[in-house]
Amino acid sequence: MSFKIERILYATDLGPRGPDVFRCAASVAERYGADIHIVHVIEEPSIIRNNIAERYISGSVMGGYRESTFEEAIDEIKRRLEQFTRSTLESEEAVHARVAEIRVLTGRPGRTILEEADRIDADCIVLGSRRYSGVNDMIIGSVARKVTLKSRRPVFLFPV
Repeated sequence: MSFKIERILYATDLGPRGPDVFRCAASVAERYGADIHIVHVIEEPSIIRNNIAERYISGSVMGGYRESTFEEAIDEIKRRLEQFTRSTLESEEAVHARVAEIRVLTGRPGRTILEEADRIDADCIVLGSRRYSGVNDMIIGSVARKVTLKSRRPVFLFPV
């Protein structure tokens, strides 16, 4: 059985170690000649927080404000992702990876990452995993855990 990778989904939380994980994704992409699809998922605002805000601000004003602020935030996040990928790839002379698309989505991160992997028919998913330690116990972050447990695709986890 041969293993091919043509499309990589790189999911980022825009954390400080994001460039390190992206370099890993770019290295895998270069090795296999794959395209990288980048996704960042914004957690949907909680219903409770929205209800509290709407108690003090009329629904129509709040809705318009939320919509414009949200669109501005998505544009800014996408701009930062584009800048981050460009500067990371330019700083790595040996890495020549191609970024096919950058998307900023809303939803539950684990579920949304898996849906995006389905949408692009990703051959694998790359993401960073935070490590939390308990009593001699190491577990991975909740999003990485959900993606790993529910994915039908290979998942590359890089510790951050």
